Amino acid sequence: MTGHDHETGPSGDANVDRRNFMRGCGAVAAMAAAGLSVDSVAATGADLRAVLADLPDNWGRWGEDDELGALNFLGSEQAYRGMEAAMRRGPKGIERFTLQLPMTGDTIDVLTGDGDAPTTETGDPLFPGRTPGRRDNTQDARTYAEGEATPDPGGIKYSDDRFVTELFLHGATHMDALGHAWYGDEVYNGYDESVTAQTKEFDRAVPGCVDGEPGEVTETRGHSAADISPLAEAGVAGRGVLLDVGRVQGDDRGWLELGAEVTLEDLRATADAQGVDLRKRDIILFRTGAIERVTDPKAEWDPLNEPGLAFSEELVRWAHEMEIPMIGADNVAVEKVTQTIDGDQYVIPLHGALLRDLGVSLNEVMRLEELAAQCADDGVYDFLFASAPLHVERATGGPVNPVALKATKPEKKRD
Repeated sequence: MTGHDHETGPSGDANVDRRNFMRGCGAVAAMAAAGLSVDSVAATGADLRAVLADLPDNWGRWGEDDELGALNFLGSEQAYRGMEAAMRRGPKGIERFTLQLPMTGDTIDVLTGDGDAPTTETGDPLFPGRTPGRRDNTQDARTYAEGEATPDPGGIKYSDDRFVTELFLHGATHMDALGHAWYGDEVYNGYDESVTAQTKEFDRAVPGCVDGEPGEVTETRGHSAADISPLAEAGVAGRGVLLDVGRVQGDDRGWLELGAEVTLEDLRATADAQGVDLRKRDIILFRTGAIERVTDPKAEWDPLNEPGLAFSEELVRWAHEMEIPMIGADNVAVEKVTQTIDGDQYVIPLHGALLRDLGVSLNEVMRLEELAAQCADDGVYDFLFASAPLHVERATGGPVNPVALKATKPEKKRD
């Protein structure tokens, strides 16, 4: 595992704080703050097509119209293996963990820079340039008290609400659509990249945001293929395995240092240290400590330099041979956002190799600390993992609240 000194800031300067970093609210500004700009990456002449040319893909494996990808590996047998893991300690020895960060939480104002941290409690959102969603009540006790609403026949009252700001589907815990990231001019399974930008017109205009300004929404752009819908319809259920790399190889807090690159060797070494076996078609979750760092207002925050999975040919071939359906992590991209391969700089190269080429689903920004603590306490690192992203038609991703049902000692189970 390699990495930088975790005391340095986004540009290598220990004096760069969270507030100054967030003043650059767009992705390009965020990269610049991290010491990497789009121009500097392009200037290297790096070509991901050349790097991945000899590596495997799953295009056509499940037919030319497939949009589900490696989730095709999950069937009854994989769900059964997950249930076996969950029931290992009997009917009174199952613990339940939800792995989603709360949404619509407190955060700094990314437009003014006010505030001292990207988040206070929720970690929503974690990526520069994405503002937190805000919901508001449309009906509640006050509307009844002020005569704006009347109880239904029989006396029933109810509350209701809606989102009143932009809601970024990739802002908090979410799954990526297989067409979310690509290189060249094709997305997963050979679909032309134009499928990511198809316009849909609506007969009914509704108030909303048009090009960043209030207006009437009559059409939107979205995916006509490789969107989140197939993943939402199929759902995810199988044997999950947590690899707590942060606890095994990190500091005394269980955090990997900023800039650390998690290799295939690190994953295997962590599995060995935990005494858990990795099997074909397992759902792999790994923890780096990123969520604890981002929700600690005293800790340095550097989203583009978070520890994450490092590209290697061996890793891609392993994921293919092991028929891994999904990889999840507690950071913004599963992989380290910026990486150097053979002297050239790349941004999220594993999204190309895993998402586009192999159709491996990615679950980002997962809350794993409670699950990890329980695993470390009782030595059980496998469980039934079940989830499904919100079914948002034509979307590039979907918020998700995964659930892990884990065997544990009966006396450890919460009431």
